[in-house]
Amino acid sequence: MCGVVGYKGKNIKVADIIESLKLLEYRGYDSAGIAFNYNGDLVVQKNEGKIDKLLINFNGKYEDISSNIVIAHTRWATHGVPNDINAHPHIDCTKKIAVVHNGIIENYKEIKEELINKGHNFISDTDSEVLSHLIEEFLNKYNNLFEVSLEVVKKIKGAFAFVAISNDLEELVAVRYESPLIIGIYDNNYIIASDIPSILRFTKKIIVLENGDIFFINKKNEYKIYNFIIDKEIKRPIEFVSWDISIAEKSGYKHFMLKEIMEQPKVIKDTLLERINIDSNTITLDDKVKNLIDLKINDINSIVYLACGTSYHAGLLGRYYTWELTDLNPDAFYASEYRYINKNVNLDKILYIVISQSGETADTLFVARELKRLGANIIGIPNVIGSSLYREFISFNTRAGIEIGVAATKTFTAQIIAILLLNLYISSLKNKDNLILKDLIQDLAHIHIVVDKFLEDYIKIQEIAIKYKDYEHFLYLGRNLMYPVALEGALKLKEISYIHAEAYPSGEMKHGPIALIDSKMPTMYLAPYNDLIYKNLSNIQEIKARKGIIIALVDNKSVDIVKDYVDDFIVLPYVNKFLQPILFNIALQLFAYFVADLKGLDVDQPRNLAKSVTVE
Repeated sequence: MCGVVGYKGKNIKVADIIESLKLLEYRGYDSAGIAFNYNGDLVVQKNEGKIDKLLINFNGKYEDISSNIVIAHTRWATHGVPNDINAHPHIDCTKKIAVVHNGIIENYKEIKEELINKGHNFISDTDSEVLSHLIEEFLNKYNNLFEVSLEVVKKIKGAFAFVAISNDLEELVAVRYESPLIIGIYDNNYIIASDIPSILRFTKKIIVLENGDIFFINKKNEYKIYNFIIDKEIKRPIEFVSWDISIAEKSGYKHFMLKEIMEQPKVIKDTLLERINIDSNTITLDDKVKNLIDLKINDINSIVYLACGTSYHAGLLGRYYTWELTDLNPDAFYASEYRYINKNVNLDKILYIVISQSGETADTLFVARELKRLGANIIGIPNVIGSSLYREFISFNTRAGIEIGVAATKTFTAQIIAILLLNLYISSLKNKDNLILKDLIQDLAHIHIVVDKFLEDYIKIQEIAIKYKDYEHFLYLGRNLMYPVALEGALKLKEISYIHAEAYPSGEMKHGPIALIDSKMPTMYLAPYNDLIYKNLSNIQEIKARKGIIIALVDNKSVDIVKDYVDDFIVLPYVNKFLQPILFNIALQLFAYFVADLKGLDVDQPRNLAKSVTVE
């Protein structure tokens, strides 16, 4: 959840590291801090609040100062409330060691008690502080951070990525276990970070640390990587990141979220690139994905989607795609729940589709790794190349690029496209002459053009947002393919505007939720033109009969059927039934965005949320 940055090399402006840290603020923004070597002293500056507050406190003191060794951190609180004391970095009693940490030390209480009995003085409520004191304790025995780190990892339990510096030794060590860390390399300088955006300011050459890796840099800036799981020094390849730093900038938009919504036509086009052929009406999958499906297609009888949050909604939509496009039995589970279900199933008969935007979602990875150990058939759908899901599993990568806004937008659309491609390919293996598939492939190849045109004019959505922004409760309803979209739309409104919103399948409304209907709770009704339009009209009339307010999302084929029965409506282009979720979801993203912006809220960094959930 937290954002970690470290640097070791030639002198660098400390303020540049803070700017780099800002590119990780989507990972946590409860507090922020920095520690660095300055004229032999360890300088620590940290505070509750966002990085801008750290910059204010920093200015006038150190803005022109350079250092050869720096660590910095932006926090999403787990242990201890957000305040100055609980902010990272944490230091030891000698004030010569500093540590920043992402993850959870599960046995920190017993370690803390042991160290207190040895005379260590703790000042914070965090689990992370035990790391700085453990390092101090082991430095009494060893005189380098590498040997010390080997002892530390034997003591601690949990998921962790930490970077520690010794001011006296001028050494840095970075340790990764179940939480991501990457290393950027340029001109014998090393930048360590939780995620790629903060490295792009310096270099596109990276090393991705694996589970159990210890990355150690000595005083001479010589490094080595040692894996404590296999107890062996190893080499990791240097990889090249194609992303450009501009993708982590707002490019004139007020918020990253709006920029990323507007990028969706390109994201669709990129995710389809070389995977769809409109001349032959065929789908071309990545080789490993294709080979797995080809090998197992006659054995499997079901697909199970596993994910969390927005990615779960993509999986739920995938369940509907599988139902309608293939002869396989589908299901979808929250990964956090499936991990603890007694899976008394025949794994040979199931294909698992595991979805995670970051590729580092803890709940999702834990269940995927367990299934892999049991021999399950797994295809991952990550967005981040180099992530754990990407490296550890056969993966069908989306191509959305870096997503900075905490509320997922373009990555959800990319996931829908990837899931649809997988289902189209499976369906084509069974019936290559299916006319429905041919029409869908043709329409899919051109959907980015339709989305692009729709995004040219969203004034109606802004007007609706202005009218309804002060309501405190919303109900979202949709049938069939629109139900997962309703769930995602309600989630977006909750995430960034803090408005209570619930979503249900439309047919379930009269089985309970209808009791909530009144003039104070608008219903966002998703009513595209398809064979369910008149069932939707019946539900709409039931709401109106109880004096409910209805905002309808319709297309230019369903608008005339619906418009006389609703209070307001937003008209979208009519598209193939299977592509309707893409357009309807984008409209709901815009509605949530404009409501939150009109309320003056922090759209990109909503309270209590972080982009990448790397703790269970």
